[in-house]
Amino acid sequence: MIKYTQALRDFFDHPLKVGLAAMVIAFASLLAEGSLINLWNLKIEKKKMAERYHEVSLKNIDLKSKILQAENSDKFIGHEAREKLDLVGEDELEFIFDN
Repeated sequence: MIKYTQALRDFFDHPLKVGLAAMVIAFASLLAEGSLINLWNLKIEKKKMAERYHEVSLKNIDLKSKILQAENSDKFIGHEAREKLDLVGEDELEFIFDN
């Protein structure tokens, strides 16, 4: 028992060893509690959200330009109606083929 107390006193006489042991214990407790893992997951989620925000911003810019074109051009509206809704004009022919 005396050996252990002497070894413990020798250990506490070295502040660098005590500080290192305290950091190891703090890191282990954060890891065991899950806070460190939660922090890591939040950083990953933040990165994904930033990428998604960038994608949505680009799509928003594209949609704003389409809105401006639709407000200023009847040809654009006709083109979109033909392309998206498969509509045809009065003077156009439509061919339907069987598969």
